[in-house]
Amino acid sequence: MEPVAKNKKIIWAAGILLAGLITFKLISIITGADSRRTNVLLITLDTLRPDHLKTYGYERNTSPSLDELAKESFVFDQAFTVATTSGPSHATLLTGLYPAQHGLLDNGQEINDGTRTLAEILSQAGYDTAGFVGYYALAEESGLDKGFQDFEYHPIVSHDHKEKKPEDDVKGFAAVNEWLESWAQSSEDSRAPFFVWMHVQNIHESYDPPPPYNTMFQKISGLQTFAGFEGEFDVHCANDLADAWRVGILPPHFMDEATALYDGEIRFVDDQLGRIFASLKSMEAYDETVIVVVSDHGEILFELYENDFYKKGPGHTARYTDTSIRVPLIIKPAEFHKFEKISRLKQMVSTIDLVPTLLELLKFPGSQKLPGESRVPIMRQPDSPSIREKVFFHERPDGVEYTGVRTSQWKFVQKEDEGSESYLLTDLINDPEENHSALSSSKAQEVKELLGEWKKENQSSIQTREMTEEMRIALKEGGYLR
Repeated sequence: MEPVAKNKKIIWAAGILLAGLITFKLISIITGADSRRTNVLLITLDTLRPDHLKTYGYERNTSPSLDELAKESFVFDQAFTVATTSGPSHATLLTGLYPAQHGLLDNGQEINDGTRTLAEILSQAGYDTAGFVGYYALAEESGLDKGFQDFEYHPIVSHDHKEKKPEDDVKGFAAVNEWLESWAQSSEDSRAPFFVWMHVQNIHESYDPPPPYNTMFQKISGLQTFAGFEGEFDVHCANDLADAWRVGILPPHFMDEATALYDGEIRFVDDQLGRIFASLKSMEAYDETVIVVVSDHGEILFELYENDFYKKGPGHTARYTDTSIRVPLIIKPAEFHKFEKISRLKQMVSTIDLVPTLLELLKFPGSQKLPGESRVPIMRQPDSPSIREKVFFHERPDGVEYTGVRTSQWKFVQKEDEGSESYLLTDLINDPEENHSALSSSKAQEVKELLGEWKKENQSSIQTREMTEEMRIALKEGGYLR
């Protein structure tokens, strides 16, 4: 690079940094608060269902670190995702927009130009920002790297689990710890607050935790053959599980073993998170950090749904059952926020609410026009009535469009596939297992009109981008495309 050009680049970068610091200082002055002390660690645990955490009532000790975190956190008992596919769901978590608004409706697509991410907002306010992801559909081609000064992709082998190396399981966690340690070593006087997004792919199928987690909860069988299954069956392989389960030939003990392996993945991840929490405490940043733990969607293990609307599990193909759309949501505030008490919250919330909640916790001016609502008011007054009486979901996996709404009693799902439409209405109070359709109910037309109104308001201009060939190859190699 020529000296003049190099100098211009240095001056330009310095100008951007100075502008960010000035913006951050103005925000602190406007809000009258020392927001510099508030860091954010956003942890998204792919494919984690809340009922497999002890803090949500699970019998196995899968989550000691998260359970300890929960004692200092707001635990949301009724949190729901807007999508059961990782790309759309994470894009909502990072933008505060519905999939039709940010444009990423399926894995392999990219958020629309002009869509602002939380990382962009915080970076422009002077934050140090870093993102670490374990799935190709969330890497740079998704556009979710926007606003991150540091962004790293550390893949976890999923369906091709036999190719996984022991070091693959920990490299993402190690990268986060290394970044935090580097941040802590900078001068305290000049240190900016951080926003770190840590996406964890380990829990996702195939269920193949490293030792000793692979046998922590149950002894696991080796390769076996059984009637009706072609070749040797491997309980660690999601494709083997699905092929045998969906045709009704999977021996019951393999269901127990697969569940134990899923739980082993959770415990492995939990122990790694415990080390990160300990690092934050050792660098005296824990109390100054808002920590959010959330999942992009749940997971069907071996639940059966008799309505024939969904594809059988395991996985998250039985879309929009509560097992798929209910997610854990744990928010640990910073000491700076001075909440009177920490509570479990029963009010219904959506992942669309996370960005406005974080912006309010960080004392940013409330000028962001987002469809979600901040949950800070119910965190301040846990006994207050729910602001949200319904949650909506929408995505277009593999070209099939799903749109739906869930209230405290009813769930209505619309499916559009190659020009044909089908519907499912379930009564969650009288049919909590979601086995039967209630389309004959007098409620059907009401919820259908409710969904129609939401679609008019939030799906007026859907713009999506085609999948690149590189993305297609990566998804195929990972088992997501056939």
